[in-house]
Amino acid sequence: MTRTTDNIAYRSCNPGDRILPNQTLEEKANQLAVDAPDITGDRITVPTYFIIEYPDGEKQALHHVKDAKKISSLIQQMALNESYIESKSAKQAHFINWTGMILLGGLLVLTVPILVGIF
Repeated sequence: MTRTTDNIAYRSCNPGDRILPNQTLEEKANQLAVDAPDITGDRITVPTYFIIEYPDGEKQALHHVKDAKKISSLIQQMALNESYIESKSAKQAHFINWTGMILLGGLLVLTVPILVGIF
């Protein structure tokens, strides 16, 4: 005698974690694994699938438990790319403050004759 819970699609303590093979990408994007209040009363919502869009335009749904390592590596890559872009934009060419340089030069020109006259 087989039970309905023996099916691989239903082997989960959380009904939102169920992996159904015939779901479209849009259905996977809308599926929630957790949608409940926590102990503080805040509402927690965790998507079952994270939708990833690659630079070539391909979209892929990654399950939050089954594909956790891949999601983690993608997050690390995005963080590295973000820090690289920020460091690249921070390396702007520095310019010389000509106004300050002219004022210092003028002060030097005025004080040198006074110092020469004193000594």
